[in-house]
Amino acid sequence: MCYHDAIFQFLEDLARFRPSLLSKDGFAKDLRQMMPGAEHTCAVRSDGQLVCFGRNTDGQCDVPTDLGAVVAVSAGFGHTCAVRSDGQLVCFGRYTDGQCDVPTDLGAVVAVSAGVRHTCAVRSDGHLVCFGENVFGQCGAVVAVSAGVRHTCAVRSDGHLVCFGLNDRGQRDVPTDLGAVMAVSAGDFHTCVVRSDGQLVCFGLNGSGQCDVPTDLGAVVAVSAGSHHTCAVRSGGQLVCFGLIGFGQCDVPTDLGAVVAVSAGEDHTCAVRSDGQLVCFGFNGDGQCDVPTGL
Repeated sequence: MCYHDAIFQFLEDLARFRPSLLSKDGFAKDLRQMMPGAEHTCAVRSDGQLVCFGRNTDGQCDVPTDLGAVVAVSAGFGHTCAVRSDGQLVCFGRYTDGQCDVPTDLGAVVAVSAGVRHTCAVRSDGHLVCFGENVFGQCGAVVAVSAGVRHTCAVRSDGHLVCFGLNDRGQRDVPTDLGAVMAVSAGDFHTCVVRSDGQLVCFGLNGSGQCDVPTDLGAVVAVSAGSHHTCAVRSGGQLVCFGLIGFGQCDVPTDLGAVVAVSAGEDHTCAVRSDGQLVCFGFNGDGQCDVPTGL
């Protein structure tokens, strides 16, 4: 287990949810937050109930019956982590690398991000704690964190971005002129951030154009980096996706309308419309785009 509870200067020496909490009423006046994983999707209803659907080979959709109300969720590759209303972190699903072994002394957390084989959480005191596979050191006060496949990125309270872990595709090579950022999303082998001026910047693997930010994109308010595609929400609520298009994960429905949140999975994308309705598109081989009726 990797458990780093230190200032970021030390973390830099070591060197990836996509989760926004929504205040709008959701689909069927119930949806509060959604978070797609690689091949499963999880959503939090307005009453705090967690609902997961899609691939369930490792129990990543088996929500514990005694979980209670949750305020945040992050869906990884084969596991899911949720923050309960009391701040307790609960993880379930694949646990082969310790990615579900929540430290007993973790305490209350305010944010969580589940990667493929590791998990990172931000404690209520701002310290970043990571556990699970640590082969590449992917496992501090921070305001945002995102766990990729084998790298992690975090935003410090001063807006400084720090990435650590595997760097075989440049996914943690933070541009020297990046400046302050307000949001980060770590994909499989690329990273995207929203600068304080709303500009979207992506770096790392770009074999499918997932880092080719459209020149006319303009200011964005949210971003989610998937496996080989990227989706961003423009300041006016328009959803824009670019990168790999083989499974329709970038085919934004023409009638989608304004959205308030987005999360890009491996080969599918989910967005929450301004009216709270959840819409998913792309690969649906495991039902990860089949939004439950009455969610």
